Amino acid sequence: MKIAITGHSAGIGQALANLLEQRGHKIVGLSKRYGHNIHNIPKISQLIEPCDIFINNAQSHFAQTDLLFAVWRLWRGQDKKIVNISTEMVSMEVPPREDWDEYLIQKKTLEQANNLLGMRSELPRLTIIRPGAIATQPDSSPGALDVNEYAMSIVDEIDGR
Repeated sequence: MKIAITGHSAGIGQALANLLEQRGHKIVGLSKRYGHNIHNIPKISQLIEPCDIFINNAQSHFAQTDLLFAVWRLWRGQDKKIVNISTEMVSMEVPPREDWDEYLIQKKTLEQANNLLGMRSELPRLTIIRPGAIATQPDSSPGALDVNEYAMSIVDEIDGR
């Protein structure tokens, strides 16, 4: 399968890209580090359009939600899949924290959009994944899950294992 992944050069996106490539999938990596600006919705959605799966991972302001709408419109009625990476915090009672407020609102908006579009049509298939504490940095919090182990569970789901 041909799989587009935003934010494929670090963290969860990188772990997913590596594992999916090892399993024989063709990866279309879309990361700032490689010159892709996810705020350029027409250009990025054009690169995603020929793919079978879109892993909507990179988060920058509301670009993640904007991309969801754009790709959903391109793929409406097609047997393709959009995997939206959210956060476990959306399902928790999180006290207001200035350093997390914008991020949390952006992820809640992504989930609302996912739910709304899912009610409009069965295809493309939409999925929300809510990672908790994942060790994506050397100084990650104690008890955080290993990023590669976490990514493996997502890859297994994509591959139907």
